[in-house]
Amino acid sequence: MKISDIKNTGLLAQFNEPGHWFTSFPSLNHWKEDFTHKEYELAFREFIKTQVPLHLYVHIPFCAKLCHYCICNIVITNDRDKIQFFLDHLLKEIDNLKAFYEKEGITPNIQEVHFGGGTPSHLDREQFESLCDRVRYLVGDEPLREVSMEIDPRTIKEGDLAFYAAEGVTRISFGIQDFDPGVQKAINREQPFEMVRDIMKERHHFRGVNFDLLYGLPLQTHETIKRTLEQVKELSPDRITLLKYCHAPEVRRHMKLINVSDLPSPDELPIMFLDIAQSLTDAGYVWVGLDHFCKSTDSLATGPLVRTFNGFKPGPVKDMIGLGPTSTAAFGRFYFQNHYDLNCYYHAVNEGKFPILRGYELTRDDELRREAIFSLLCARDLSASARLLLRNLAKVFDNKDTEPEHLKIAQLNITRKIA
Repeated sequence: MKISDIKNTGLLAQFNEPGHWFTSFPSLNHWKEDFTHKEYELAFREFIKTQVPLHLYVHIPFCAKLCHYCICNIVITNDRDKIQFFLDHLLKEIDNLKAFYEKEGITPNIQEVHFGGGTPSHLDREQFESLCDRVRYLVGDEPLREVSMEIDPRTIKEGDLAFYAAEGVTRISFGIQDFDPGVQKAINREQPFEMVRDIMKERHHFRGVNFDLLYGLPLQTHETIKRTLEQVKELSPDRITLLKYCHAPEVRRHMKLINVSDLPSPDELPIMFLDIAQSLTDAGYVWVGLDHFCKSTDSLATGPLVRTFNGFKPGPVKDMIGLGPTSTAAFGRFYFQNHYDLNCYYHAVNEGKFPILRGYELTRDDELRREAIFSLLCARDLSASARLLLRNLAKVFDNKDTEPEHLKIAQLNITRKIA
């Protein structure tokens, strides 16, 4: 079915219901806070013996300025001493992880690194260089498949992109969100198109450039989005992540700074998404997963797709560990998350412990459900493989002759789709 046909078949009205956005299964609210350093150490010790390749996420929690739409756990500061104090502990956490590997007599098999946040580009050059040096100390001399970094265009100056590339960064990601000046002012993220256009002149330093876009922001209309898309296509990023703004002032109080009356109607949001998807695919972008678009030559389009806490990414590296506050790990049948509170994080690191707040051990039933859900998320389709996974899922129930009603319905829908 073509994107343009969806609006005309009644599917929008039939399926336009809120649902869970699975970055993990089970989701974070089911994780248990009796999982600590001890549980992480035991689980990680067994896992690294398998030498499965790992993706390392490094979280920098600081931003220079508050974006009113932000749902992330961040700290707004421009205090260099405060940032350095944090960095000293992050470097110590890396040392603790290195010491753990050495104690086990195992060489780290870390093949990918992502610097996220927050705003990694809020570190000055000396700070970022020291972080990269310590990461290289951890991962060893083997070349990495990819080193990616999130960048706020407002935080960098001339020569910074060349510096990041010299430190080993191979892919950069810009939080564009929207290019309309009115929308940017409403969300407190004013970064003119011309600023990003000038920065993009240095894209040759990297293998790829990603843009993050949001729809459902205050003052957005179909016309403003259309203009933003034309500017995005002019800059021609390799990948685009398209997310819906989640207005949750009860969770993030700063969202109260957004005027609710300026938000687009909820009924307009799925139409906005479809219009954006149509515009991007018409421009030659491939729609992958639920919310990612990429050029046809990009590895997202040409290789197997996996789902992680960082979104959709090309395989084969799918297990990940995290460094820094709030960062998450997902390896084997385990999930873990680091402390949110900086003081708790600092205390654990100083004691030589993994700064774990909570975690979860998946049952075989959980693993089958996760595999089925992520298969559907990555394929963006109810495929034959997903049907097989759901059938296998039914077998874990004690009464093998009776499948739960929701599984019967799911399998019926899959059969109809394939037919």
